[in-house]
Amino acid sequence: MRTFRSDRSPTDPSQGITKGELLEAADISSKTFDMIRKAARVKGPGHGGLEYVFPIEDIKQIIRTAEGGRFTERGAPAAQGWRAMLAERGIEMEEQKKLRGRAGGGL
Repeated sequence: MRTFRSDRSPTDPSQGITKGELLEAADISSKTFDMIRKAARVKGPGHGGLEYVFPIEDIKQIIRTAEGGRFTERGAPAAQGWRAMLAERGIEMEEQKKLRGRAGGGL
C-alpha cells in the first residue's frame, strides 16, 4: 500500500508563517532551513513547499534549535530575523538562556 504525503500544511495561513517568508527573513537557503527544521524535529513539506505554513509554536522550536548547538554560525543570524518577524506580528518569545562555562576546570 502506498502512503500519500501531502505538501499541504495542516495550519491555516493566518495562524502561522510560510516557509517562503521564513527563508526571506533569515536570508538562508532552503537546504539550510530544512536542516535546522529537521534537527528541531518539526514536520514540513516533502519537497519545496514555499507556501507551507508553519504554526507559531513550531517556529519557536526552530528558533531555539537555530540559536544553539551546531547551528550557531548560520542559525543565530537566521534566528534573529525570525525573532524580528514574530515581534512585528506582536508575538513574544522568551530570550534564549546563555550557557556559561565552568569556572576553574583544573584537575
